[in-house]
Amino acid sequence: MNKQIKRYCVTGIIVIFICYFFAQISFARIWGNWRDCVNTPGCSDESSTSILGEYIIESAGNFLKSHSHHQTFLDMFEMSGKNDTDYMALRETLNSAIEDMENSKAAYSNLIKATEKTTYNQAMIDKLLVFDYDGFRLKYGLIEPIFTKVKSLLVKGDIPGLDAAVLANLDAILSKLYAVKAVVDKNQEPELSLLWRTNQAYFEAQLFSQYMSEVFRAILF
Repeated sequence: MNKQIKRYCVTGIIVIFICYFFAQISFARIWGNWRDCVNTPGCSDESSTSILGEYIIESAGNFLKSHSHHQTFLDMFEMSGKNDTDYMALRETLNSAIEDMENSKAAYSNLIKATEKTTYNQAMIDKLLVFDYDGFRLKYGLIEPIFTKVKSLLVKGDIPGLDAAVLANLDAILSKLYAVKAVVDKNQEPELSLLWRTNQAYFEAQLFSQYMSEVFRAILF
């Protein structure tokens, strides 16, 4: 890498790790949480022991592990600028990120299948239809483009659309991870732009599900 590109990459990695440090403190408690309450009346505590809640926790946990492996991959890629590139180690770490993301997607798919056999909590749907989304976004300084996507679905009570968007986010990450893998498997370094876009996909997916959880929690508690 030339010095300018390397400097940008190092800065990006530092920002990513700072964001990720705070993300992993709260991630398992906020990513997708309370989604099960849309199908389960009587959600009144901070955690769920329903099968739907278990699928959410499983999906979130695997997402977190995948993200962690990807950050390790980026660190190894960055350090290859001064050391010989260990492609075997890169492949192992990347494969772990892919496997965990596939497991995250599978768990969320199981959630969707399980909800097909249940009815919606109409009281919660009614609250979603009248929720003050714009005021909520301004109050907490949420990133508008991502929150707008969440709002566009929740304001209509479109839970199937919401679930489809979560899966699409996971698929977007997987497609990029597969693209990185195709290059690394040839013992070649992937383009920086692909690595940056993969990181962006991770954080967009995380914030989408976080904002979803924030709205659900605001309605419930």
